[in-house]
Amino acid sequence: MADLFSIARSNRFQDHTQRTQLMEAPPAALTREQVVDEIISVNPSATADFLAQFDDTLLSKYLDHLRFTARPRCGKSAWDRPGDAPAIMVRRRVV
Repeated sequence: MADLFSIARSNRFQDHTQRTQLMEAPPAALTREQVVDEIISVNPSATADFLAQFDDTLLSKYLDHLRFTARPRCGKSAWDRPGDAPAIMVRRRVV
């Protein structure tokens, strides 16, 4: 026999699972203008002039990163670092 609390928990888990599955659906191919528009809608401080200096691949990666950061955090969330991105970056001051 289920109590009210277990029903509420199972419904919340199902809602979260369904939302996560919807957000993980592969995105349809977007034009460059659509990618730029979506980036600006998520990050209003980015301007079209600034984003124009980047190629389509970098813009798509940035949009994917923005989409990932918009997802709810839970114990199962993980971000796969692209193979071409360094894990550790070091900067030295030039004197």
